[in-house]
Amino acid sequence: MKCLKQCLTHLMIFSFLAVPLLGEPNHPELNWHTFESEHFVYHYHDGTEQTARMVMKVAEEMYPHVTGLYNFEPATKTQIVIQDTDDYANGGAYYFENKILLWASPLQFDLRGNHNWIRNVFTHEFSH
Repeated sequence: MKCLKQCLTHLMIFSFLAVPLLGEPNHPELNWHTFESEHFVYHYHDGTEQTARMVMKVAEEMYPHVTGLYNFEPATKTQIVIQDTDDYANGGAYYFENKILLWASPLQFDLRGNHNWIRNVFTHEFSH
C-alpha cells in the first residue's frame, strides 16, 4: 500500500510538471529570424517573411493610432511572433510578456475575401 501511495504521488507530481510543456509547442525543424522596426521586434520562421514584412507595415502604421487612443506607449518594443504551424489564422496578445502571436496561414487564396486580415487582427491584439 505504501508503494502504491508513493507511485501515485510521484505520478501526480510528474503530471503537473508536464502540463506547462503542453502549452509551449516546440518546432525544432523551423529556422527562426528576427528584425526590428521603430516600435516592434518581429520573429518569423522560413516561409513567413513576406507576412512578417506586411505585419511590420501595418504595425508601424497603426502604432500612433492605438497608442494615441489609449494615451499609452509601451516602455519597450513589443515582440511580434509570426508563425504558420497550424491550419488556421488567429492572434493572441500576452500583456505581461509584451508579445503578440500571429498564426498566419498563407493569405493568397481566392475565397479569403477582400478585408485586410492582418490589419484587423494586429490592431485588435495590440489594443490589448
